[in-house]
Amino acid sequence: MAVKYMVMTYGGPSDWEALAGTGPKAMSPAEIAAHFEAMQALHEELAATGELVTAFGLSEPASAQTVDIHGGTPVVSDGPYAETKEFLAGFGIIDVATHERAIELAARFAGVVSTRVELRPVYG
Repeated sequence: MAVKYMVMTYGGPSDWEALAGTGPKAMSPAEIAAHFEAMQALHEELAATGELVTAFGLSEPASAQTVDIHGGTPVVSDGPYAETKEFLAGFGIIDVATHERAIELAARFAGVVSTRVELRPVYG
């Protein structure tokens, strides 16, 4: 029986700067293009095998908004809620036959983003 997993990638402010070609870890236009091409190739490969349900990269944390309810009214605040140095940068949902395959694919995601990723089963 196939099981769905979420593969989550994380990054700090310097990672978004690097992908914008700025900051101390700035990537060249060629490096940025290669990064996105590698991720696209992985997505296309897993879509072809039926193992990729969906995947998206997220905008920088500064564009985040939090939404809460106070007295039945939505209250919107700018910026991410979490007090952290790393933020969710992107995610993919994979649908695989075994946990071992999920780990194998998570490792491939980690290789493309050059850092660890989080792997969690998806319920429902």
